[in-house]
Amino acid sequence: MAYQLSERDKSILGAIIQEYVSTGEPVGSRIVSRKYMMALSPATVRNVMADLEELGLLYQPHISAGRIPTPEGFRFYLSEIMQVRALPKMEKGIISRHMARTVGDVRETLHEASLLLSQISRNASILIMPRIDPFLFKRIDFVRLDDSRILVILVSKAGMVYNHIVHGEDISQDLLVRYANYLNECSADLSIHEMRDRLVREMSSEKARFDSMMKQALSLGMTALEGIAGSPDVYIQGKESVFNSPDLADFARLRDIVTAFEDKGKMVRLLNRVLEDPGVKVLLGDDMEQFGTDHFSLVASGYYRGEVPVGSLGVIGPIRMDYSRVIPLVGYVAKILSDLLEDV
Repeated sequence: MAYQLSERDKSILGAIIQEYVSTGEPVGSRIVSRKYMMALSPATVRNVMADLEELGLLYQPHISAGRIPTPEGFRFYLSEIMQVRALPKMEKGIISRHMARTVGDVRETLHEASLLLSQISRNASILIMPRIDPFLFKRIDFVRLDDSRILVILVSKAGMVYNHIVHGEDISQDLLVRYANYLNECSADLSIHEMRDRLVREMSSEKARFDSMMKQALSLGMTALEGIAGSPDVYIQGKESVFNSPDLADFARLRDIVTAFEDKGKMVRLLNRVLEDPGVKVLLGDDMEQFGTDHFSLVASGYYRGEVPVGSLGVIGPIRMDYSRVIPLVGYVAKILSDLLEDV
C-alpha cells in the first residue's frame, strides 16, 4: 500500500519511532511536541497521530496510552524516513582486525563474524555456514564404522570439514583407503561442484565399465557427495540478549522465541530469503510469521565467494531495534566476510 504523507507527518512518525526504539514505551503527543517538534502543539501532534493510526502505521494499546508503531509503520519508516548512519570507523577497525586474525581458518572466521555481530548490535546473531559446492576440494576420507555404515570426511581447501554417514554394503577399511586415494587423485584442484560432475562423467566412461575398483570408488564418491547437501550448520550468538529483553516480559512471547531458536531448519529457510537479491534486507511483521513471532525482526544479508552467494548472516532482535545502526553493521560484516572468502 502506498502512503501519501506530508513531510510534517513523516517527521512526527519518525519522532515516534525514534522515541519508541529508545524507551520501548507507548509515545504520547506531549513527548513528541516537547522533545522533537517544539514548533507544534501537543494537540496538532495528537491529530496527526490519529491520522497515522487510521492508516495502520500506529496503534494505541489502550485508550489512555500513547501510540506504538505497527510493522507497517516500521516498514514505511525504513523505506521513506530513516537515514542509515555510517558505521563508526572505530567499529569498522575492530571488525576488520578481529576477522583478519582468523584468516586461514574459515570456521573460526565465521564464528568470529557471528560473535562480533552479536556483541556490537547487543542482539542475537545468526549465521548460516557456507555451502561447500563453490569451494575447492582438498581431500576425502572414508572410515568403516560397521558392516553397513561408512563415515565420510570431506575437507575443502578453505579448511571446512563436513562429516556424515552413508549406508551401504560392507567394505573393508583397506578398500576404503584405496577408494579415497583414487578419488583424491582424480579430483585434485576441482571445486566440489566440479568434482561431482567429474565423477558422473567417469562413471559413464568405457574404463569404468571394466575396472571394478574404479567403478566402486566412483559410486561411493557420488553417494558421499549426495550427503553433503543436507541442512547446513547454524551459528547463533547472544540469545541471552534477546531473552533478557523487556519486550519478552510476556511469557507467551518468550516461549515463542525460545521455540524459534530451537528450530534451526526454520532459521535456515528464513535466512535463505535474503539470498534472492544482494544487499541488506529487513524482515518484520508478516515476514517473521514463519519464525513463530511477529514481535521480532531480522536484519540480514547474504555473503559471497566471488559472485556466488554461499551463506547468510543477520541480527535478530525486538522489532524496535535501532535499524539505522544495525543495517550498516550487517552490511559491513557481510562485505568483510565476502572479501576474506574470495581467496580461499
